[in-house]
Amino acid sequence: MAKKNEIFFMVIMIGATISLSRAQAVPDHVTVAGGFTGIPLMIKAGEQFTSKASQYKPPQILYNDSTTGFKLFCAGAGVDTPSINTATRSIRPAELELCAKNGLNGIVQLNLGRDALVAAQALGGRLKSLSIKELFLAIAKDVPDPKDPTKLIPNPYKNWKNINPALPDSKIQILAPESAIGLAQTYINSIVMAGCRQIDTFKALESSDPKAFETTCKNFRKDGVYNEFTRTPDAIEELKGNPDIVGIIALTMALKNSFNTITLDNMEPTIINVSRNNYGLTFSMQVFIKPSHVALIPGFKEYLTELTSEEATGLMGYFYDMGVIPLPLDERNKVRAEVKALQASAK
Repeated sequence: MAKKNEIFFMVIMIGATISLSRAQAVPDHVTVAGGFTGIPLMIKAGEQFTSKASQYKPPQILYNDSTTGFKLFCAGAGVDTPSINTATRSIRPAELELCAKNGLNGIVQLNLGRDALVAAQALGGRLKSLSIKELFLAIAKDVPDPKDPTKLIPNPYKNWKNINPALPDSKIQILAPESAIGLAQTYINSIVMAGCRQIDTFKALESSDPKAFETTCKNFRKDGVYNEFTRTPDAIEELKGNPDIVGIIALTMALKNSFNTITLDNMEPTIINVSRNNYGLTFSMQVFIKPSHVALIPGFKEYLTELTSEEATGLMGYFYDMGVIPLPLDERNKVRAEVKALQASAK
């Protein structure tokens, strides 16, 4: 028993085309899928959980992204599928349909904390503030012709000063999350679509042809000015190497790397504003749970207790040390009450 505190995590790199084994034997561990943002939290909670209850196995981790995670999670209700998926976005209607089609209903969603999307530059970057409209004009493939706003032309803007004379005379370079990443939903909804609606030409299109409006808004420039990232660590390194790049990243990542955050539409991305959900680009660290697995898999109830404990999610919790902004106390207590109800129903 000398090694009872040693913890071995099976971290499996998988792609969207790889499926789980269909064996129906009840596993001796919880299986967790999800993206790079939430998985470290699940691993840390697993370490804490098994150090307190060594009779249980740590969770098995399927490292992928939120979209792949939901495909695996929604593959069915059986114990050969993940019990938990992590995400920084809500489950999409098509994903819910897939779950229901495969016999999975009654999914429980819990919020572990918050973070926020920010526009940031490494030290030396010259931008202090932008409007979301200006940011959209920097990323769109086609924009209204300044001489005749009723016509669209290929995006001519090379420098920020071209968009607004009050902005710095520096090159426009944007690095944003790729669509499979959980951060992308907040980016699309709160920056891309919101900025698009501030352009009169596009706003009119929304009323007449909503599908064409969405397609037009999500059509990004392809002249090298706009690029997307699939892994946050890679984005951080790229930002460090060029202070002119504006990165659309999580607030906690910007703070951790001492980046300058850019005020968007006069919204201040502070920790207090994010905790209270008073910043428009806030998103939640969410876990999606299969209730039917809670009573079946050894240690699942105890793992949920640790995952939502004050030691993990509180103001001085280890999630905060990992970059998660705690929820207000009343919200944390509500989450723990939801877990207790889930545990009680699983008896």
